[in-house]
Amino acid sequence: MSTSPTISIVLCTYNNADSLSLTLEQLLSQAVDDSNNFEIIVVNNNSSDHTEKVCLSAIKKSNISMHYLFEDRQGLSHARNTGVAKALGNYILFTDDDAELPNNWLSAYYDHIKEYEPDCLYSSIHVLWDQPKPWWYQNSYRACFVELNYGDNPLHIKDIHHEFFGKNFCVRKPLILSQGGFDPSLGRMGSKLIAGEETLLYRNLIRSQSKVLYFPHAPVGHRLKTKEYTEAHIKKLFIDGAYSSIHIARVSKNKKIFGRPIGVLASSLGVFFKSTFNFIIHALDGNKPQRFYNALCIRKSLMTMFLWIKA
Repeated sequence: MSTSPTISIVLCTYNNADSLSLTLEQLLSQAVDDSNNFEIIVVNNNSSDHTEKVCLSAIKKSNISMHYLFEDRQGLSHARNTGVAKALGNYILFTDDDAELPNNWLSAYYDHIKEYEPDCLYSSIHVLWDQPKPWWYQNSYRACFVELNYGDNPLHIKDIHHEFFGKNFCVRKPLILSQGGFDPSLGRMGSKLIAGEETLLYRNLIRSQSKVLYFPHAPVGHRLKTKEYTEAHIKKLFIDGAYSSIHIARVSKNKKIFGRPIGVLASSLGVFFKSTFNFIIHALDGNKPQRFYNALCIRKSLMTMFLWIKA
């Protein structure tokens, strides 16, 4: 009699077929004792490239049960919700089409699930620099590049300051469904670099005192696109991030005035004045990377305040 897998891997993809092919090769070559403990679900989020061809080719070679889905509603949250709905596993393990996966990735998650039975577990993410870092890069951008490292020791997470990222985290399916899935107003939407869909899930897990574990034994690499090295891309990340901040604040149970969240406005005002001061300082001392960073913070805070008023 067939049994359901323990882990369903949900990988959502959008117009990144060549990188997806590399990730799927690594996923299909995982060192696992029993492939029946896993299933792979790839969700094509309305791609216009050869994504479908890559996925159908991978299915023919996979020893792990693999499914290909097409989601025409644009948005990462729509795609993830479609994958979750299809999944048979009690745990949903998420990754992306630009992830570099070690061959023990699945076995590390499976072993930790069997030993600790957590509600959520996740591991580190490192950036794969295949070009020199941009002149403007500094550690302040680590989250923008989806870099995550909370150390070499496992942690039982009980606060909201150790957030996971979508490239490398796993959650019990019933907990995702109990929250209504991922918020379609958040997450990447075609060319819109909106984020925050994992933030709401993470904070709700912490608020409900779920068992959340960080473990360093399943690290994933982030394979960068050429555009991610550009000033235009990081500027768009900051501006689009304002939409995420406003929406998360609106749906969270925070104090409001005229139906608008007070905290995000106060925070944006603080960032605006601090960043303006720092921008002037670094314009005078010639620190171009710091001046650039503070200019981005000013832009984001102004956009956030504009959206706050508009709301």
